[in-house]
Amino acid sequence: MRRYGFFTAAVLLMFCAAAAFSQEGRGGTAPGGGRAGGQSPAAGAQGGRPSPVTAAEITERYQSISAGGRLRPRISVDHQATATGLVLAVNVRQGQGVTEGQELFSIERDSTAGSFKPAVVTARIGGVVSEVSVQPRDGISAGQKGVTIVGTGGYLLEATISDKDAFKVNVGESITGHTVDGKVLHGFLTGRSIEPDYATGLFSLTFEFPNGQDTHVGEFVMVDLPVDRTRGIFLNRELLVRRYGKFFVWIVNKEKVLEIKEVKTGAVIGDEVLILEGLNAGDSYLSRLTGREKEGNPVTPPEQ
Repeated sequence: MRRYGFFTAAVLLMFCAAAAFSQEGRGGTAPGGGRAGGQSPAAGAQGGRPSPVTAAEITERYQSISAGGRLRPRISVDHQATATGLVLAVNVRQGQGVTEGQELFSIERDSTAGSFKPAVVTARIGGVVSEVSVQPRDGISAGQKGVTIVGTGGYLLEATISDKDAFKVNVGESITGHTVDGKVLHGFLTGRSIEPDYATGLFSLTFEFPNGQDTHVGEFVMVDLPVDRTRGIFLNRELLVRRYGKFFVWIVNKEKVLEIKEVKTGAVIGDEVLILEGLNAGDSYLSRLTGREKEGNPVTPPEQ
């Protein structure tokens, strides 16, 4: 009987200890008087750490459109024959670098009046030979293309833009382009056509990219063009709570407690939404949500 009583007392003692441990883990008192597990991190400062509270401010955002095209040399010069006759010699090959004044090809003049010195065609610019259109002993006429040289001073890109956006971009402004494999190029908008293509209504834009960037002739590039500027209060879309077909934001009111407030939204730019009504500059709002927010919970703003 005594052994049975001792065993019963031991079991009761173990049960009480387990219950006490479980109760402490579910919500004891934390430093500062709050419950350790019953309050969202966004609802107040725990252990001296401020809540993720941000003051609303007025900023500017730009809406962008994209225009694409392929890079071509900024300068490309065809060198034509200066006389009619036979090609005597070709002194360059495709891909060869040349300097201004270098001999490209020569022509044996076709004349019945006597012999003349060969006509020599020289490079008018320095660069790289992109095309050789003649071979020795070919017949050639004055004005016929023989060699094409491209300059190495940068690239041009031509793209089209709708009449709706054509005059929202400024000639001379800096732009950013992206290649298919993610490379970033920096350049300038250098021209906009005076007239559109009347069949399509599209205007032509010309962009220039300086040399020395990691790209090549013929590469396809998408250019980002800011066309509309919007000024106001912007919030990340993840901070908007949708209820009954309306949008709400968790704010911190003057009593420094959580309150959910209805807002009216405007333009969506990227991951952000323009707030038209319901939130003013200087108002405090939660900049990170946990899903456990509750109206009336006290909040300690970062500045306190």
